[in-house]
Amino acid sequence: MLYNLLIELLQNFKLEEGGHMAAVALDQYLASILKSNSTDKNEIKLEAGNPDFDLFAIYLENHNKGIHLYRMDVSTILYVAKSTVTIKSGEKIITMKSGNVLLLTEGCKYEVVDQKEDTVLAKLKFRPGFKYRKYFKDFSYKGKQENKIINQIVDSLQNEHVLWLKNNQITRASQVMQHIIGGYLNNDLFAKALIQAELTVMLIISIRNQRMATPNNLDKTKFEKKSLDNYIDAHFADVSLSDAAKYFGFNPNYFSNMVKTKTGKSFVDHVDDRRMQEARELLAQPDISLKDIIGRVGYSSKSFFYKKFNQYYHMTPAAMREELFKQANINLR
Repeated sequence: MLYNLLIELLQNFKLEEGGHMAAVALDQYLASILKSNSTDKNEIKLEAGNPDFDLFAIYLENHNKGIHLYRMDVSTILYVAKSTVTIKSGEKIITMKSGNVLLLTEGCKYEVVDQKEDTVLAKLKFRPGFKYRKYFKDFSYKGKQENKIINQIVDSLQNEHVLWLKNNQITRASQVMQHIIGGYLNNDLFAKALIQAELTVMLIISIRNQRMATPNNLDKTKFEKKSLDNYIDAHFADVSLSDAAKYFGFNPNYFSNMVKTKTGKSFVDHVDDRRMQEARELLAQPDISLKDIIGRVGYSSKSFFYKKFNQYYHMTPAAMREELFKQANINLR
């Protein structure tokens, strides 16, 4: 069994409080699995030491070619055991380093867009029904400050679908993650109870050390107007707030408020702006009827289109078309 290699490696080191030898041994073991793997699957499942262990299953991200795109049907934790990896979730680009942890909610989409030759990325996929909200709410806390922090974390996961814990390899939280993976691979008594406790310890230590990357300070993940403009350019004729929010990886209400805050205009205003620009361009083409233009820019009601057009240009579509024809020396009479 491959895990015997880990046992041999661990026996070569003295595991002390605060020491890092076990972490090095585990890295070597996981890297050896990737190196010896010959499958073309994106993920390599690690078998639990106890076949009855049902809290989560652990996978390693393979280094095979192709697109490594995932839509999670269960809550998942990504842990970088070695080197670096770049994750894309919606418009968020997250470059994770050794020791970093990324919490992903059920339904979250993400892509592994880049990893180094020596990257070791472990994935803890929880059993169906596991919810971060319930897990965090079960933390023992009484003070207002603790309550506020827990609510911020839960809201972040609900709205952003990710929570980045920026631990490094030598922090205690990262060492606990190593113990969790080792406990999963081994067949010790009460492994599940211990791992559940260690997960709580890892999260609490990360929170205490303020190593969380919240929506407002994720590196290179801030919402950009250019990204919204590009999306609307491609979808203005058939677009909805919920579809756009889903594309960018946000809750619709959160996304709507964010667009307004970041750009000064509502999502609907941005869509109307693009539709009006397109309508003006189409009106300059004599072979396209007004009825076709209304449909092409995404309106189903002629009266509503006329109202929007007049508000935007302070003239009727017919008057605009006549003016555009004059400018282009087009005479249809």
